[in-house]
Amino acid sequence: MSISHLIAQARSLDLTASPEQRRVTQRVLEPRLPAVTSRLAALRAEVDASHADRIQAAASSDSAHSGAYGEINWARYPIGFCRHIRDAVKERLPRDPIFQELLAAGVVIKPVFIFLQGSYFQNALQIGNYYVDVANDTVFPEKPKLEWAPIDEVDFENVETWPRFATVAETYLKVALYPNTLFPLAFPAAPFLAVRSNGRIDLLVSQHQIALKDLGDDLRRTRTLLDDPVLMERRLPEPYRALLEHKLGGNLFAQFPLEFAPSTIDDIRDRIVPEFQQLLHQPDAKAFPVITEYFKLVERASHQLRRYDLRPSPAELNSLRDQGELPPASASPAHWSLD
Repeated sequence: MSISHLIAQARSLDLTASPEQRRVTQRVLEPRLPAVTSRLAALRAEVDASHADRIQAAASSDSAHSGAYGEINWARYPIGFCRHIRDAVKERLPRDPIFQELLAAGVVIKPVFIFLQGSYFQNALQIGNYYVDVANDTVFPEKPKLEWAPIDEVDFENVETWPRFATVAETYLKVALYPNTLFPLAFPAAPFLAVRSNGRIDLLVSQHQIALKDLGDDLRRTRTLLDDPVLMERRLPEPYRALLEHKLGGNLFAQFPLEFAPSTIDDIRDRIVPEFQQLLHQPDAKAFPVITEYFKLVERASHQLRRYDLRPSPAELNSLRDQGELPPASASPAHWSLD
């Protein structure tokens, strides 16, 4: 394994029609499309059935209606489970005769992560030159479970830039985003702190697709973001900064794996980015373990901060919402998931 392999994996999540796949799609896939979609529907039903006990247990638990908007909850399955369902179906494909034949004929079958219709984070499959969503009901459960179309007919964007990511995240997850200047080491992988609809603050992490692509491009996406005044001049409301400092300012790494080190945008541009650039010029034997551990560290920090459930008092939350600095409280939390 190498850094170049990690970068290639991130780029492989793009949805891309190709002339080579056009030919095999027309010759092999399209004549079998009814059988393929029928089998995908059956595999999706298998995935649903495999979770029945867990869904029932969650529905009867005290946490059935808990959580912030944008988080998954088994009691509300399939809402928010698009990545989970996509991956579970994909795992079954290599053992299925229909898909074995497609793969043997050269049909590409791979996961993709895209922006759909300018508004959604979307985990789906590419099969040949077709976009296939086996979890089409995970935002609006009344929709069909399966959707497919030629890639050229799909309204999508590949996940490329942090500003576009921020725009979709704020709409899709109903969050308010602020530049992550408090944990600057995490900035290349998690440049935003997000305040959820319930008032909780998170370190926003999403599959690391942009960050991994950025490693192959000398961190140009991160540098471009740092020069974006619209996003970088935002200031985290003081009650949140104070909460984070009180809880994590002691830098006890058993408590939280990232250093609380308030910084400026210039500090991140002049210190953090060059450190990464220098590391990427090191041999893989040295750089690869550091990079892989870095992404694990950021993931751990994100999960840990979520568990701390830090939010200001109700009075402070109401005041911040009145000032337009936070998203409105949601009456129906946990519709969608960043993953």
